[in-house]
Amino acid sequence: MAYRALITGSSSGIGFEYAKYLSQKGWSLDLVSQDKDRSLESKQNLQYEKAQFHTFDLGKRESINSIINSFETPDLLVANAGIAINGAIGEIKQTEKDYYYYLMCGGVIDLIEGFIPKMTEKNSGRIVIISSIGATTAMPKSSLYSSIKSGVHAYGRSISTELQDKNISVTVSLPGYVKTNAHERAGLNHLKDKVPWWMWINAKQVVIETEKASIQGKADVIPGKVYKLVRPFLNFNSAIKVWRKITKRN
Repeated sequence: MAYRALITGSSSGIGFEYAKYLSQKGWSLDLVSQDKDRSLESKQNLQYEKAQFHTFDLGKRESINSIINSFETPDLLVANAGIAINGAIGEIKQTEKDYYYYLMCGGVIDLIEGFIPKMTEKNSGRIVIISSIGATTAMPKSSLYSSIKSGVHAYGRSISTELQDKNISVTVSLPGYVKTNAHERAGLNHLKDKVPWWMWINAKQVVIETEKASIQGKADVIPGKVYKLVRPFLNFNSAIKVWRKITKRN
């Protein structure tokens, strides 16, 4: 049986690794990214004939509607598109906040709910939402990012329970620091030097653990042994102080 996946934010990082992982299993792929140059580069790197590459700005409602109305219903929907955000309270402009919230929360919800009726008709489907460990812990100067990721985490866990009797699984992945270029694009280069090596996980491992959890029908997953171990302690004051010291610019 041929399976089809829709992956957003597919041109790099976790999204690209997800595309590469599924291509090795013969899936048909609809790959969505915002940047035309990065999309072309990912096409050249993937070299996979069963992949279609699409350019959309998912921070805009019309892009989401276009995808829902024109794409084939996926067997697996991976909502991964996003951007790293860093800024103290009051530093981020309202227009930027509105855009980020739709890109990583409102738009994710609209995309999923646009395809749910079609998945329900098929009586099958899997949904993966890439959130962040920041959804469950305090993140000073990243409060906006944390709140967005908390929103999709809560949404994903809720619909995971709601859709159980419809044979549709929903899994929220909560990775910590992942080795991608997202931090560099957000002007957070200092994190590569300041965050200890053992706190980083590669994108391939995130995909492997997330896909395993999705197939097993788990509501959420924290990739990486380190983050599984430290999760219960992340909201302790001592842990927050250490995190602030590690991530502080010189």
